[in-house]
Amino acid sequence: MTTAAVKLLTVLFFFFAVSLRATATNGESCGTSSIQVQTMNTGARAAGGDTVFEVQVKNLCPCSVRNVRVDGGGFATTVEVDQTLFQAVDGGVYLVNAGEPIQSMAAVSFRYAWDHFFQMTPRSLEVEGQC
Repeated sequence: MTTAAVKLLTVLFFFFAVSLRATATNGESCGTSSIQVQTMNTGARAAGGDTVFEVQVKNLCPCSVRNVRVDGGGFATTVEVDQTLFQAVDGGVYLVNAGEPIQSMAAVSFRYAWDHFFQMTPRSLEVEGQC
């Protein structure tokens, strides 16, 4: 199977999985599975030589969500991260976007630098109003 075919199948599987998880219509609540956290190596290096990573926290819920929190997986960085985008709140838990709403299919991104990436997982969220 070619690389292009594998990528296409991966994308199709992703959209199929998202369609199964998006359950916020008719008053049902979206859960942490509605939040996608991706970490990508930017290929850049920080001043100290650490690799720069970009994290994208995306809302796959058909509703706006707020107070999105993620487990940081031992998060550390050698560069400053904008506290309004990603802020430690309690014992390895981080608040995304200062708790402000993230619209459906929108993402919040930030960068950090370290010698390896950190696996971050959604912990909690609140669905905005009725959708």
